[in-house]
Amino acid sequence: MNSKKGVILGLALIMFLVISIIGISLMTLVMGRARQTNDLEKRTQAYFFARSGVEIARGFAMQKSEIDNQYFGDKVFVIYGNLRDNDDDNSANFNIEDVTSFWSESVRSSFEASAASFESYDVVTAVWKESEYFNFLSSGNAGDMTRTLAFMCCEGSAGTPLFDMAIFADGNIEIGASANSEIIGDVGTNATDTSAISRQGNGGNGKGKNNKISVYGDVYFGPGTDLDGVEPSDYYLAEGNVVGTLDSTRDYKSIIPEFPDFPELTERDSLSVDSDGSIINDDGYYEEINVGSGKTLTIETGEAGNVRKILVNQLKLEDNSSIELSGSGNLNLYVVNNVDLPNGSKKMAFINNNGNAESIDRVVFYYTGNTLGNLDFKGTLFIHNENGVSLGGNSALNVSGLIIYDGTGDVSMKGTPETHSIALFAPNSKVIMTGNADFHGAIVCNEYDGSGGPDVIYKDIEDEFTEASLEIISNDGEEAFELWGE
Repeated sequence: MNSKKGVILGLALIMFLVISIIGISLMTLVMGRARQTNDLEKRTQAYFFARSGVEIARGFAMQKSEIDNQYFGDKVFVIYGNLRDNDDDNSANFNIEDVTSFWSESVRSSFEASAASFESYDVVTAVWKESEYFNFLSSGNAGDMTRTLAFMCCEGSAGTPLFDMAIFADGNIEIGASANSEIIGDVGTNATDTSAISRQGNGGNGKGKNNKISVYGDVYFGPGTDLDGVEPSDYYLAEGNVVGTLDSTRDYKSIIPEFPDFPELTERDSLSVDSDGSIINDDGYYEEINVGSGKTLTIETGEAGNVRKILVNQLKLEDNSSIELSGSGNLNLYVVNNVDLPNGSKKMAFINNNGNAESIDRVVFYYTGNTLGNLDFKGTLFIHNENGVSLGGNSALNVSGLIIYDGTGDVSMKGTPETHSIALFAPNSKVIMTGNADFHGAIVCNEYDGSGGPDVIYKDIEDEFTEASLEIISNDGEEAFELWGE
């Protein structure tokens, strides 16, 4: 009997031991899972704290850069604080310190070495700029858990507006010193001195029934210009127009296209067109091309996507003569010397007269001469020299397209010409208009002198000329860029 009791007691002890082991194991497992859950929760919380730190620092960086795009330079800032403030208003307080002198050699090493001094804060983020890229290192602290994220970004931009004003100059603008000068459209400069746009004389010629009006548009100075005490009447603006500042400095000089080297082409015999029906079917170099009065030279451009290249040392176009295109391709016309054009105020020659004015890159006229007038041209005129260029003179120049001058010499429009164009793009040059010259289009230049009696008449080109047709000037702005890491 006693042996049976001993066996039962032994079995009971064994069962108790097994149950205890199972219970302890289950408890250990549950507690381990709880710790894992708690760690995961803190790890996740620390991650989102770090993300929040990036967004807070990014907002700080963008705000400062909008005010001054040179604000960061080589500086390194650290931003730290708590997202879970104990104040009654539940606000979050952050500190911003300039740590450039301590961290500039190696931001990441300095950031990691300083981690212990910031572990009592929910968020600590370093921000600095390299080239156009903002860099961020951000740590989030949740209990004993820390997560660190790296982030790099470049904020996107739309690029500099090309032709949104009647006149834009990097420096001084002299609107006019006579009563016969008017600007129809906005006027702007990068200069921050309000005397950079000046008006001398008695005012405009009265098209608006007010002979003191000179500008039918707004006037803009560079970012940060002090406009205290400046009135629209100081610049003879039409009623309702204002004086303001640009959102940002405009850099047109860096986006002017590069004038190409003239190509080496097969030499052809000089060509004299004295009857209709003359056709050029191939690329080539011509010492001289002469198109007689009233005659037409046709250049076959081939299929779409092809570019016909014609290089001419001396081009002569007599009165009412014309160079026209056939085919669906484009034409690059290179002319070395001054074009010999008809004389007389009513005499004209034509290039691509039957073309589509909206396709300004269908014909690109590369020119190294210094004078041009008595010409009606559809396309893009690209002038390259350092001596300057005279447009119009005492004759008309009608460019249904774009005029580019990449030199530093003066661009002058004198006499009584009317120049029609999308724009004159001469960001390195001083544009001088005298003698009642008129320009229809936009002017972008280094300086503008309208000391004669010129009119500049601007109209919005957006509906007439698509952005694609302006691709000769690269002005796409910056593409937004983001990269996350740990």
